[in-house]
Order: sequence, then C-alpha cells, then structure tokens
Amino acid sequence: MSKPIKMTQEYLDECRRDFEKALALTKMADGKLNFTKTFTLGDRKAVVYFTAEAWAKMVMLIKEFDKEVAWHGIAKRADDEAKDEYIISDIVVYPQEVTGSTVEMDTEQYAVWLMENDEDERFSHIHMQGHSHVNMAPNPSSVDLTHQEEILNMLDDDDFYIFMIWNKSFASNTKVYDMKKNVLFENADVTVKIIGAAEDLDEFVKNAKDMVKSKTYAPSTYPRTPVTPYNPLSSAKKDEDKKQSKDAKDKPRTRIGAGWSGKNASGQGSFFDQYDDEDDIYGYYREHFGR
Repeated sequence: MSKPIKMTQEYLDECRRDFEKALALTKMADGKLNFTKTFTLGDRKAVVYFTAEAWAKMVMLIKEFDKEVAWHGIAKRADDEAKDEYIISDIVVYPQEVTGSTVEMDTEQYAVWLMENDEDERFSHIHMQGHSHVNMAPNPSSVDLTHQEEILNMLDDDDFYIFMIWNKSFASNTKVYDMKKNVLFENADVTVKIIGAAEDLDEFVKNAKDMVKSKTYAPSTYPRTPVTPYNPLSSAKKDEDKKQSKDAKDKPRTRIGAGWSGKNASGQGSFFDQYDDEDDIYGYYREHFGR
C-alpha cells in the first residue's frame, strides 16, 4: 500500500487530533505513553517501464555476475506526469568492489567517474540504484536500508528515485520515492513493464498458459493389481485387449522432457527394437537361426 513521505500540514493536523484523542483515552500502567499513527494513500499504484536496451543490460548483469553487482539507471517521468509512471532508458555501471554478498563503492573513484562523464547528458538523469543479491532473497539488508535513507535525504523536493534489488531467479524488491508527489510505492504497488513489448508479452504468456496444462497423477494404492475370480470366458477379451494395446503402441507419439525415460532411456537405439513383440520374444532368433 503506497504511503506519503513528508509530513504536510494536513498530516500534521490529523496527527495532532488523533494524539489528543489518544491522550484522553489512555491509561498508563507503567508511566509510559506510546503513540503510533500510520499514513497511507490507499491503492495508488505505479508503473516502472524499461526500454528494451535497458532491460537487456540489467538482465545480463544479473545473469553474468556470480557475485553482487550494482548499477545506476537513467530515468525520467512519463510525459503525462499525472500518471505515476517512470521510464528507465539506460543502465550504467559505476566503479565498485564486490564479494558474493556485498558491494562497496570507492567514493574517490566514484567522484572521478562522475567528472569524467560530466558532459554525458545521461548522467544528469540518474534516478535509479539497483543491485543484485545473486542467489539470495532480494530483501534489503540493514546496509541497503541505510544507503537508501542517505540518498533519500539528498533528494530535492521535485526529485524521484527508484531502488531495485534483483536476484538470479528474477525475484525483486522495488521502492519508488517521488518527492514531488509525496508518495512512496513499494513492491506490490509497482508493476515493471518493457516499453513496446509489455502488452504483447502479456498476451503471449496468457496464450501460453492456455496451451500448457499440468498433468496430474492419481495416488497409487495397494494392491496394484486387483484380485478377481477366474473367468474362463475372458480369454477372448484378453486377446482383444492385447490387440488394442499393440495398436496403441504402434501409434506415433512425441515425448520431450527429462521426466520421460521409457524404452532405451539412455538414448541408444536397440538392434532388436523391430522384434519387440511381447507374444514372440524369440522372433529374432527363430528368423535368423531357424529355431
């Protein structure tokens, strides 16, 4: 659920009224008074768009590095600022030292890097900080939260900033701080899309789900073969069942996937496959050796 960032006069007045009510109703058992108030903005949602190039760059960073890696995003608001939409158009990687679970920025090298790119217009639109958690959950650590607070304190009243943490399973943790609109969007409040492909991909996934069905199996029970009284008249039915079984076996089938083992599971063809007849298992020898 989206939340406000700054205390406006309206929020201050509301907070004072609720505090006065709490003071009138509270009985202190230990001489202490606690008061907490939560502010929300209802179901307000945001969309973060990636250009195809920016998305591809970020995916490659997540995929190709077996240690943590961090990056900046070049971002802007959507043309219609009435909408809570943001566009990430490029990804840039800054100087850093990493381990399997940490990213450390050398502030001096970072300052030099910014100066070296001073004439690059993109660098005046850095509004996104992202990093990977490799194979760990994308939940922010205490260090991540401290870093986010530091950046938040540096933002001007008209700024916005996007924080993202991704892992190799493409689970993510996202926050969008919009100072101008005084709103914080987190995780479920944010939808990530790719410009020019989002709608087509959504339709593609929908159609794919319609085509792909999960196979279910009935639980096995014992005994596996039911015991029935002997029926001397069932031999004709058995012959018919064998014929139907053989016909079904001859029916061409295509099976793919590691779950299929089947006959000759090793992938090697058998010289005797053409004589695979349950009613005459010695057919090959009888034909070639006259026995």
